[in-house]
Amino acid sequence: MASAAWRIRRENWVAHQEYVTGQPVCCAVCGSQEWDDLHHLSYDRMGQERHEDLVALCRPHHEEMHRAYDAGRWRNIGYEAVMRRLLRLACEKYERRTG
Repeated sequence: MASAAWRIRRENWVAHQEYVTGQPVCCAVCGSQEWDDLHHLSYDRMGQERHEDLVALCRPHHEEMHRAYDAGRWRNIGYEAVMRRLLRLACEKYERRTG
């Protein structure tokens, strides 16, 4: 993730996301424009990720996603399905808190 190739991939992802949405990139959970990380929803295409394999997250929500994954018994479900579900749950939790 510290490679020049990843930096370029990240820049391309941001440019595409901003082009498609017409908005600055923000955390997919809380909407903060102070996002830090591009989180992989799938590792199936590592190095050749599809746009939808990645999601912008602020550091607290990125860490929350990984804590939830690490705490669960998800291994038999598949990483991508679990991450998409955890992302949805994190968004719902944030909405309930901020209403």
